[in-house]
Amino acid sequence: MEAAVASTGSGLRCSPNPMPKQQHERRSARVGFVSQPRPHAVRCERSPHPDARAYAAVGVGAKGGEAGGVGVERKRLAVFVSGGGSNFRAIHNAALGGEVNADVVALVTDKPGCGGAEHARGNGIPVVVFPKSKSAPEGVSTDELLNALRELRVDFVLLAGYLKLIPVELVQEYPKSILNIHPSLLPAFGGKGYYGLKVHKAVIASGARYSGPTVHFVDEHYDTGSTLAQRVVPVLANDTPEQLAARVLHEVYVEAAAALCDDRIVWREDGVPLIRSQTNPDESRIPLNTTPCPPSPTCRDLSKLFVAFWSSSKAAPGSIST
Repeated sequence: MEAAVASTGSGLRCSPNPMPKQQHERRSARVGFVSQPRPHAVRCERSPHPDARAYAAVGVGAKGGEAGGVGVERKRLAVFVSGGGSNFRAIHNAALGGEVNADVVALVTDKPGCGGAEHARGNGIPVVVFPKSKSAPEGVSTDELLNALRELRVDFVLLAGYLKLIPVELVQEYPKSILNIHPSLLPAFGGKGYYGLKVHKAVIASGARYSGPTVHFVDEHYDTGSTLAQRVVPVLANDTPEQLAARVLHEVYVEAAAALCDDRIVWREDGVPLIRSQTNPDESRIPLNTTPCPPSPTCRDLSKLFVAFWSSSKAAPGSIST
């Protein structure tokens, strides 16, 4: 009996199927841990859909794309969204354009009618509804979700405005392989209840002079994983939450995803993730401010500190060094 795990019209049909032993071993070796294989995986197939495009056109399973260079295997991404999916669209377009050495092979959402899901369907990307709820009875369980991601051979998970807490089983299945973007400079204005315009309203109400996006690895809690990248954005005197949100939207997520898919993330001994430079492999960094600032002395000084390098520094996470 088939177990449907995708929203209507997504083109994804799933049924129980044993996972090949060698596939599980490859997955375990890549993430550096050995987990017990589950008894069944989920076989995912694309059923006919009038809007689905030939998925082979985006090069699923290709190796050595423009972004990754020779010898870097093209990665497979699952993106989680709950809304319009602006970051999802940016990542998908960057993957199609070669800026990110990956293919988006699944869109996971708790809102099957959201803009992100519609974009996925229109581009032939399977849509998986998670979790099951009164508003989304076609949703799947955690085990079914994990089985679907395994069957799709997903390498990395990117959260792009997904408002549900990720289950611990997913974090354990993908250690150091799940990224999220948050619209503030964490750890400020993060945690449960801080999302979307709520974050920007809180930033403005606090009188903070700067904000910006944070890309971080995901753990079992809201917004507490290791910071990978941040960009500094000034908060202007007459900003509305919408205006601040428009400036905080940034390409930093695409850049971080590109580094992840190029295998350019290195981990310091104290657990801090760094991005290895494309031009100088011995140089590791966390991208900070590249946003033009208004002509105030403080902001001019800050704008000189574009990137914090930690190739030999012992600076604390999130600190800025000259």
